[in-house]
Amino acid sequence: MTGVDGTITDVTPQRILFFVIEDGRPLLKVYNRATGSLRTVPDPTGHTPGYEKLTARGVVYGITEDDETSVYEWNGGATPLGNDGTPRGMRVSPNNKRYVIWPTWRPGRYLNLRDVMLYKDTLVGNGRVADLADVGDGGEVVYTEGPAPYNVFRYRAGQTVQLTHASTYSHFNPLTDGINVVYRKQISDTASQIVLYNDSLGEVVLRGASGDYFTPRADYFPSSGWVGFTRLNTVNGNTVRQVWLRSPQGQLTAVSRADADASIHAIAGGQVMFVSNGYLYLGRPGAAPVLVSPFADGTGGAWLQGSWYVYFGGTLYRVVV
Repeated sequence: MTGVDGTITDVTPQRILFFVIEDGRPLLKVYNRATGSLRTVPDPTGHTPGYEKLTARGVVYGITEDDETSVYEWNGGATPLGNDGTPRGMRVSPNNKRYVIWPTWRPGRYLNLRDVMLYKDTLVGNGRVADLADVGDGGEVVYTEGPAPYNVFRYRAGQTVQLTHASTYSHFNPLTDGINVVYRKQISDTASQIVLYNDSLGEVVLRGASGDYFTPRADYFPSSGWVGFTRLNTVNGNTVRQVWLRSPQGQLTAVSRADADASIHAIAGGQVMFVSNGYLYLGRPGAAPVLVSPFADGTGGAWLQGSWYVYFGGTLYRVVV
């Protein structure tokens, strides 16, 4: 267990990012668990920082106020680097923290792909990028582009490939782990599916047609070849979401109860943390769900060096199963 004097918003194996309120405004701070050092992220804007995430070099955060919309990158120096764009939709590659994407305009809407190790920026898209996008640990980017019907594209190693070819209905909200791409496939005016795309397999339907709205990272979440996703069950007249896992070999396993509504919270190491009835559970193939802790807004889960951790408020806990 590790504690800081503030509210934790992100963690890596060595660092904890958190914010404190001083003189009526939030300040971002980074605590190094290995050295015990504490650094304050300098903020020359006078605005309220938000959307903050740790990177391989430091911290990215954003400003979304009436007189400024920008993305800032702090790598330990006296002044953060300013970038055009909006932090709304900003994502950091999940494990190595090397790549960051955020929407920007040139004109038209693009994604800025930032390699924080090389200080290199790449514009992704054709000026018509829409919807949520994602970035993997290899710098691959998946996104939706219009005009309608919207389709899913992948940028990887300097090449852009169109993965879907909808002619009537759209495909939305793609996520990737660098191996699989998972997205919402609209098949009628009122129904959609959760679909996995793999270069070897093509499209694989994970959840059949439903009128429900599928939330990325709550209803589907790829990680290192595994995919967590939800399916519907009707038990005693009540329809609930059940969390499932798909292995890299294609095996499907239910990991949450069939009679209790559940949503995905985090996935790593072939395991998934999910939320059900106000509690956080750990689900694994071939094992009963393990109760981890009560759940409230602001609870985070992270897989660090082979162990699960949970943070809430100013405390980081290691999960012992």
